[in-house]
Amino acid sequence: MSDRFFIHQITVYHTEDDETFTRLTFNKVYFRHNKKTNLVDKGIEKGSTGSITIPTTEKLNISTNDYIVEGIIEDEFDLSALQEKYQVFKVVSVDDNRKGNLQHYKIGISE
Repeated sequence: MSDRFFIHQITVYHTEDDETFTRLTFNKVYFRHNKKTNLVDKGIEKGSTGSITIPTTEKLNISTNDYIVEGIIEDEFDLSALQEKYQVFKVVSVDDNRKGNLQHYKIGISE
């Protein structure tokens, strides 16, 4: 994988039990997200989806109960406080692609 695409940084808030969150940071990831606006019966609905590619050969402990913020941040996990300051994404899928020559994780996210 070419390093020229892996220019982003992320902070992952990982949980094992929905109460205790561990903050993990990753440098040199590929982060692609799309802002969307939908017209629904009750007005306009905003949301974003995207994917994150993390090149690694190591096993990562990321699950669909986790939250991700773009950039390296030091804040403790408090969902409403984080949402006031940052765009917070929920992990919706985790694909372990650590086989072959292009070993990586692909993380699906949604706002």
